[in-house]
Amino acid sequence: MDNKRLLIVDDHPVFRAGLKQVVIGVGGFEVVAEADTGESALMQIRHLGPDIVMLDLAMPGMDGLEVMEHLSEEDKLPMVIVVTSYDDKAYLDRAFELGARAFVIKDSAVTDLVDCLEAVCNGGIYISPSLGRNKPLLPKIDHSAASALEQLTPTERQVLVKLAQFKTSKHIAKELGMSYRTVQNHRSHICSKLGLRGAHQLMGFACDNASKIMPG
Repeated sequence: MDNKRLLIVDDHPVFRAGLKQVVIGVGGFEVVAEADTGESALMQIRHLGPDIVMLDLAMPGMDGLEVMEHLSEEDKLPMVIVVTSYDDKAYLDRAFELGARAFVIKDSAVTDLVDCLEAVCNGGIYISPSLGRNKPLLPKIDHSAASALEQLTPTERQVLVKLAQFKTSKHIAKELGMSYRTVQNHRSHICSKLGLRGAHQLMGFACDNASKIMPG
């Protein structure tokens, strides 16, 4: 099996070196490039087409979220692992709205990255446990939630299926022939019906229960 090709994006060279060392130690990955600005990251993503991008949010010039906004316009997205100091649910939700597969806090990156890379490469998502220390971030489906799935309209189920495939709202709008705002409304209605809060919970639910929401 070929190694996963990985780009590390952070404006601190010492931290980049630390991430690279961890990734190499895991095995199965090749760090094909590094970038210290959002502009450089975007250029290298388009030129090299890495499988995985480890992306800091706070950078001079174009920040990590802006990079992800530009990427959301592309037809093919790399797997984005956000590695940040921002221990904030607002950044977490925005990152997942823009297609992130993982959200890792820098303070625990060395210990989290092994589990994170395994989860992402196996088609799941990952959030640093330290971010959810006060309450669960990804609720497990129970009987009431399973019943709630039956309340979704066919279109809402289509949107949920697309989310399980890691499609952004812009991609979903294009594929289903509807406006971006309509997709956002569907996402909001799904969250309301399933008792979910935020993009990270919605994405976690979609990934954990893909087999239940796929059309038969």
